[in-house]
Amino acid sequence: MGVGKRAASCLLVAAMTIAVAGSGITMIPAGTDYGYEYDGQDQSQGQNQNVSLAVDKNKEAYPVTWDLEQIYASPEEWQADYDKAWEMLGKYDEFKGKLNNAKSIHDFMEFAYLTELTEIQCRLYTYAHLGESLDPTNAIYKNMNSKIATMNVEESKKNAFAIPEIYQMSLEERQKIFSDPIFDGWEYWVREYTDPDSEPLTEDQTMVLAEASIGFGYPSQLFDILNEVEIPHPTITMPNGREEQLTEELYQQIIGGNYSEDFKYSAYKTRISKNKTYENTFATLLEENCNQAYANAQIADFDTTLEEALDDYDLDTDVYYMLVDAAHKGIPEYKRYLRLHKEALGLDVQRPYHISGLTSYYYPGITGYDDAVDEVTEALSVLGEEYIALFREIITSGHVDVYPADNKVSGAFETQMGTEYLPWVLFNYYGQPDDVSTIAHEMGHACYDELANRNQPSMYSDPTIFTQEVASTTNELLYYNYMMNKARNNEERLYYLENALYMFNGTFFTQMMFSEFEDYMYKTVEAGGALDAEALGDKWVELCNEYRGGEVEYPEEYRYYWSEIPHFYYVYYVYQYAADVAYAASIAERISSGETGAVDDYLEFLKRGGSASPVDLLSTAGIDPLDSETYNYALEYYSSLVDEYEKLTKR
Repeated sequence: MGVGKRAASCLLVAAMTIAVAGSGITMIPAGTDYGYEYDGQDQSQGQNQNVSLAVDKNKEAYPVTWDLEQIYASPEEWQADYDKAWEMLGKYDEFKGKLNNAKSIHDFMEFAYLTELTEIQCRLYTYAHLGESLDPTNAIYKNMNSKIATMNVEESKKNAFAIPEIYQMSLEERQKIFSDPIFDGWEYWVREYTDPDSEPLTEDQTMVLAEASIGFGYPSQLFDILNEVEIPHPTITMPNGREEQLTEELYQQIIGGNYSEDFKYSAYKTRISKNKTYENTFATLLEENCNQAYANAQIADFDTTLEEALDDYDLDTDVYYMLVDAAHKGIPEYKRYLRLHKEALGLDVQRPYHISGLTSYYYPGITGYDDAVDEVTEALSVLGEEYIALFREIITSGHVDVYPADNKVSGAFETQMGTEYLPWVLFNYYGQPDDVSTIAHEMGHACYDELANRNQPSMYSDPTIFTQEVASTTNELLYYNYMMNKARNNEERLYYLENALYMFNGTFFTQMMFSEFEDYMYKTVEAGGALDAEALGDKWVELCNEYRGGEVEYPEEYRYYWSEIPHFYYVYYVYQYAADVAYAASIAERISSGETGAVDDYLEFLKRGGSASPVDLLSTAGIDPLDSETYNYALEYYSSLVDEYEKLTKR
């Protein structure tokens, strides 16, 4: 994060997470609801299996619910810490006018970022965030998050003097101060203070940003409440004539069940038109989110939201445009796969909910959570004893919430705020095969966070979201490679190959389609335009046709699907999925093939946390994000999967 935008504590970073990418929290949902496009069914539905939770939650060997009492035993304890943190904000005044020498600046940064105040605020935010994830309508947690937002504004005002005060000194004076041995090990973290091209926010700009930040994240919060809770499920007339609410569970049962194609298509159209009545509301929420992000970029003296978003990760915008070029270069192969998939399914017309249908006759069935964890553990054992020991420590910690529940947010995510606790992981586990791979994905984030935490000082213990996706996607590819290699016959191998293809398609091509839509939104707002629901629908249809046209037929109702994508509220976020599957493809192939040093290089990358730029960090694992060959390799890897898919489906 640039000096002009750097937050003074865990709290400020966390409070801005939802609205502005480049934060201290890793909130990275995965699965068909968030990380991939929800095109109508889980990827495991090709064998007409009904979706049901066929496991006994009471007999699980691994903990399956969060123990939030590890953080606070009661809301009263939370409030006591909140009051203590609020009182501690007064200490900022003691530094004003004194930030002109190495010791004072060092002491200020430790107070603001690295010591007790930050630890308390991380606890406060983690408890409130996790509680609200279990129930976004819970007034207790909503009130806590509101209080956190208020403290965030107050803290921003209190420390607004600091960066301008440091920059009052000449570049030579700053370079001398930050070369003091007291800053040994801090070089990357404080780099912008000694950068001749670095221009900080003024105190007035910082104050404006502080005042504005109270509303950051509101569009996302409103989206969650509308999309997850308040908009009712549509109704559908079942073949027996009975009217029923089309819940997600019923919808999955219809798509995966022995119903007619006409009825499935009707259910699909009903499902995706759920938000149609509210399309203008969702367009307004997205417009406000874009306006907030663009305003933040302008205050920080960036010309575009994209520049600001990538600067948060110390990345050049070339990375984004190289990804767009790579996606377009790969579209013909993606369409080749879609054409082969249609043929293998014996379809005259391939619709969106068919995309995840599998052609293999093999199906592993519902997997209990314990068995799923054991399977993933075995698949990742190639990473060595140290990694697996950490994996087991986290999965047994009481920091994993496993099963769906009323009002619980959908999808899956991992988060670690501060260094005090092991990471926290949320699943919505039904026992389907993609739920198993999601364990690998989210635990990739968790192990990365904790390896960084244990091997880096606190300022580097929080990897950026950009490199985070390398860790999660590498785990998924290792899982699928393991399952393919242990397959007992071609049908079983085809099954896991199809899952790997589905993951790559959703993580690379679909996310770049999403990202181009996101880019359209920001460029529209930056040009002074408004996000009109109809224009958004037109752009959505245009991109769908570009990426899948001729191979997938979309109903008119699909033009409203953009209204259901939570990641559009995270600000230039989804391109990272595509980038990191490209990098993960190389890493996973090196590891799976047994290349000497590959595991050590990868673990070293994970342990480096956020101690350097993503380009430098990834070089440890043999990856160069600024080399077009990196993306060419990913496309070649994808083509090799499609080639094998063609052979295995030509029975």
